[in-house]
Amino acid sequence: MEAPQVGLGCATLFAAGLVDLIEVAARHQFATITVRPASFLDAIGSGESEQGLRRRLGDAGIAVRVIDGLSRALPGEWLLDPDDPKLSHLPREVFNPPSEEDCLRAAEALEAPLLSVAHFGHAPVPAEQLVDVVGALCRRAAARGIGITLEFVPGTGMSDVTTTDWIVRSCGEPNCGVLLDPWHWSRSGGTLDDVRKLAPGALNALQLCDRIPELAGTPYTPMSGRDMPGEGELPLYELVEAALANSPGITIEAEVINAGLNAMSFDDAAASLAKAVATWRAGYGT
Repeated sequence: MEAPQVGLGCATLFAAGLVDLIEVAARHQFATITVRPASFLDAIGSGESEQGLRRRLGDAGIAVRVIDGLSRALPGEWLLDPDDPKLSHLPREVFNPPSEEDCLRAAEALEAPLLSVAHFGHAPVPAEQLVDVVGALCRRAAARGIGITLEFVPGTGMSDVTTTDWIVRSCGEPNCGVLLDPWHWSRSGGTLDDVRKLAPGALNALQLCDRIPELAGTPYTPMSGRDMPGEGELPLYELVEAALANSPGITIEAEVINAGLNAMSFDDAAASLAKAVATWRAGYGT
């Protein structure tokens, strides 16, 4: 069985500017990337043009698959306090994220087919309260040729794969799907059967990473602690096989956020990830 191709998730190199991300991805033979909307805006602000960025991507042989992402589009109290010492490790843009228009502009300019949407940073609300808002967002995105992928995060209104799939089906918009992140899937208590039972085509993106569950009582620290594919304890091969059985054309990018990679240069971090992905892919289907 041929292993799926795996691209480079932007949060792995969160501090990298867009041009740096493109160049590093090309040097380490990642054919696809996800892109932070803030990095697109920063690139434009520093003098890059939309046409010039597309040219850079084309010259490098890189395709942008997901703009990651929009986090202030859904209802619910915003909880992230930039003065909270427990959140001091988070990038400042997390507290003041780009707008829907900025995210859609980035997707159009970089020819990304998907915009990810999360409820991260919000107090949980009933899933029923999200359906109409998600549907309206999907229609606005569809008018610009863009799909929506909903990323579930435990403790939010989109808390697990089953709830998020229900929101997708309830909003009824054909350009909407679920983003599967093994980290959040594991944290939410997800099972392989949860993924296998999804209606065909429910998924449209996957962020590849691994996890060693923390000891009971360990405080949760967002955007930290993820392991390289194959270096944790998750059934990643089975999970990816289930995802591909559901959606054969799903885009897969490795998103590994941890202190070790953050301390490395962009090239060293990308090289480490590329090596781990190659090792993981070599064992696929065996």
